[in-house]
Amino acid sequence: MLWAVTLGGLALVAGCGLVIAKLLDDVLGGDDTARVDPQITSWFVAHRTASVSDAARWVTHLGDPLVVVSMVVSAVLVLVRLERHRLAVFVAMSSVGAAIATGVAKSVVGRARPPRAIWEVAAAGAAFPSGHATQSIACYGAIAVAAIVVVPSVRARKAVLAIATLVALSVGVSRVYLGVHWTSDVLCGWAVAALWLATLVLIGWARPRVIRLRALPGRERSVKRPAA
Repeated sequence: MLWAVTLGGLALVAGCGLVIAKLLDDVLGGDDTARVDPQITSWFVAHRTASVSDAARWVTHLGDPLVVVSMVVSAVLVLVRLERHRLAVFVAMSSVGAAIATGVAKSVVGRARPPRAIWEVAAAGAAFPSGHATQSIACYGAIAVAAIVVVPSVRARKAVLAIATLVALSVGVSRVYLGVHWTSDVLCGWAVAALWLATLVLIGWARPRVIRLRALPGRERSVKRPAA
């Protein structure tokens, strides 16, 4: 179980790294995904309706910095009250690390957003990667992981995971629908957050178990000396 989860986590990290590298290459070179971005955005703009636009504007606010900070602080306070200090640090580091990574990437790449004429909400800064999409995974994903650890009910765990997944997907799609991000911005944001979240889970879950496993009696490896 330990090694299966560890290998699965490492595979996820590697996969996300490849996705980020591919998207970055496409954006900088104007290839593949970057070429499809305008077509996807045009499709969303052509199929907008008043009711869906209202819903998208409401959903996209779930990734706003103020909302994310409020959610993280609330989750941290609850976990500290439950004396789950490591989980509290995990939730905080997930969003903080993702925000730093997004900020650095935006400043380095400096990609322009879609034309301002199609925006349905205000936006600022560079486009790649999407900060809202990144935090939709980093914040709500970390809170979901913490809830899965703390909540005893299997049904409640599944519900929390489903809600977190729905929020993450909805926030990302809303950014494209509202015209403030390209699809590749959102995909990269999801990949960045998933990579960072998986890394934190591996460090917090797998590492202590590996250390305990190595400390068990009879696990010491004998060192063979070379023949004289």
